[in-house]
Amino acid sequence: MENNKTPSPKTGYLTTDFRLFYLTTREGREFQSHYHDFHKLLVFFQGNVSYVVEGKTYELLPGDIVLVPAGEVHHPVIHTEAPYERMISYMSPAFFDLCLQEGADLFGCYRQCLKNRSHVIRLGARENTPFFPLLSALSQEIAENSFASPLYQRCLFLQFLILLNRSLLAEAPVFLSASSHPVVHKALAYINSHLQQPLSVEEIASCCYVNRSYLMHLFRQETGSTLGNYIAEKRLFHARSLIREGISVTEACLQSGFPSYSSFYRAYKKKFGNPPKDSRNLYVSLR
Repeated sequence: MENNKTPSPKTGYLTTDFRLFYLTTREGREFQSHYHDFHKLLVFFQGNVSYVVEGKTYELLPGDIVLVPAGEVHHPVIHTEAPYERMISYMSPAFFDLCLQEGADLFGCYRQCLKNRSHVIRLGARENTPFFPLLSALSQEIAENSFASPLYQRCLFLQFLILLNRSLLAEAPVFLSASSHPVVHKALAYINSHLQQPLSVEEIASCCYVNRSYLMHLFRQETGSTLGNYIAEKRLFHARSLIREGISVTEACLQSGFPSYSSFYRAYKKKFGNPPKDSRNLYVSLR
């Protein structure tokens, strides 16, 4: 069972703009809901696993690609003791900014998922796609860790991302449908479409036609996060995105629904470790 006494924690670390892991979990274990400051891509190889992102549950098959943008609450659910095998990449916003400088909008696959309201791409049979020989070479390189391995891993992974984005542009991709509790789904949709406005639990509960206590309990149970923590996190990530797009810090504060600049500044610095203007300076230097 999820721990309902603490909010979803931020986990993982990223000291560079890109990290790659190949992991196998052989023992049955429970994963707590969590989020990251960076974007995550997971390729699922084997196991009996569901993946929960923002309250939506996806039943995975080998070859599925899970895309989790920064700030979104997620966790896997392991149903049996079968080995849970996957490759995970962590990519900072700067990683995609640098690719964009070379004329490659590799973040397009994430936008496609957001547009289709799904976090999972199903590639289909292994023999029918060019991805799996590349992924096999990549997993072997991670295991061997030979000369210049980090650089070679990056090259192989960039090939994979390019192929993935080309595939999504060339043909209709298959996005996996998710199951979710209708009340939580409605609450999430309402929050994300009203971030610019003041939000209260009572208002969201009224929109969902449930009482306040029931919504708070159900939201925590389905997402692993409290309503208040979820809203605060979403506003901070939205503000950082706006600042990186060139919006002024003051305007980003207003467009993200913060009641005052001082509260925004304190929350932003506590969350990201730097004042808001530093995000804009980083964006300008990369461009």
